[in-house]
Order: sequence, then C-alpha cells, then structure tokens
Amino acid sequence: MCRENKMKIKILMITWLLFICGGISMVFSYPADAGEDIVRMDTSAFDRLRRPAAVFDHDSHNEAAQIDDCAVCHHAWENGKLVPDESREDTPCSESHGLIVGVQNPMPLANAFHAQC
Repeated sequence: MCRENKMKIKILMITWLLFICGGISMVFSYPADAGEDIVRMDTSAFDRLRRPAAVFDHDSHNEAAQIDDCAVCHHAWENGKLVPDESREDTPCSESHGLIVGVQNPMPLANAFHAQC
C-alpha cells in the first residue's frame, strides 16, 4: 500500500472513531426522559418582568416540594370557593388570579406563582 493511502485510511478511522465516541457521549449525557415535562411559567399577564419566567422540570419540582396532588397548584375555584378534588391543568393561572390584591382576588398572580408553586 502506498503511503498516501495509509494516511487516508488513518484519517478515515480517526474521523469514524470521533463520530462514534461523540454519538455515545450524547446518548449517555442526558436522562431518557429529559425535557419531556419542562414547564415555563406563563408570564404574559404581566406588563413587564423583574425576572425571567421560571423554567423547571415539573416532576422533579413536585418531588422536591413533596406535592402529590395536582390541585395544590392547579386548583379550581367557583363562586369564590375552592372546589375540592378538582384540578385545572389547562387553565392559565392568570384566569383565576388577578395582578392586584383585593376582596375578589386575595392571592395576586405573582404571589400565586411564588407561594403556591
């Protein structure tokens, strides 16, 4: 074999090895369920933000907070009263919580984000 062909084969083998090692490291660097349940808090109700919206892994957050019941954060209210054993995961927080505290809004939106979740 000529010297030029040997060099091409070495370069090809090194490239192939780097490609395989890179692929293996990518597969094992993230958990299988990473990113499946990442939540970004909806802050569209606020005129301006003092901080960026919270982004978190839903299951890890609930586990750390020891929350098993969805209704703790996704609670349902009707006629100003909490509806027991009912949750509203698809309803934005801003639909139940206004921006300013008041008689009809004892828990403003920012406080609901921070206190409840």
